[in-house]
Amino acid sequence: MMLTAGLAMFAATSADAATVFDTTSSSTATWQPFGRPDTSTYGQTFTAPTDNVLNSFSLFLTPTGGVDFKAFLYQWDGTKATGTSLFSSDILNSNNGPEFSFNTGGISLLSGAQYVAFLTTAGVAGGGGTTTMPTDGYQDTLAGGSFVYYNAGDNFAALTSNNWDKSGGGDDVFFKASFASSVAAVPEPGTWAMMLVGFGFIGGAMRSAKRRQKVTVAFA
Repeated sequence: MMLTAGLAMFAATSADAATVFDTTSSSTATWQPFGRPDTSTYGQTFTAPTDNVLNSFSLFLTPTGGVDFKAFLYQWDGTKATGTSLFSSDILNSNNGPEFSFNTGGISLLSGAQYVAFLTTAGVAGGGGTTTMPTDGYQDTLAGGSFVYYNAGDNFAALTSNNWDKSGGGDDVFFKASFASSVAAVPEPGTWAMMLVGFGFIGGAMRSAKRRQKVTVAFA
């Protein structure tokens, strides 16, 4: 019992957030229009830090327009999304904004590689008009990333086959991301003590069980 408790504390310690991205500010600037029949895909690229386990990310939309969309995470090759989807959300609606947060469950990314988190109406059934996406005021807030967009219409496959209309630049949209280390944290001294007590408890129980064993000898 004590050993189990000690290990549980170890796991909780190692899952704590280690790196956080946050480009939100008091800026009232926006990129527009996002949705149908205009620009179907808005997103933010970023470079995975040393703490490379992505636990969650957020993108923002002005809560107007009634736009149905989904969120995705892909690797980024410098001009477009690439590979297969690392994360996808359910269908959401812009009226429920402004912040849309997504729990990824802990995705291990490649440190130093670029990724793109984006919202898109491409391939999403439903109606809706257009809305806007808050930006940091056209500042380069997040090193190793930028706001990107693509007029893909309803062609979702084009997001990984064609170069995006805007694939770089010195501006970011409102974006948050929380990362943890993939290397288990060193336990606190108190945790080590609980673990050692647990090992001692198990060892004592094994020795006690051994002493209770009986040997039966059969004579012919």
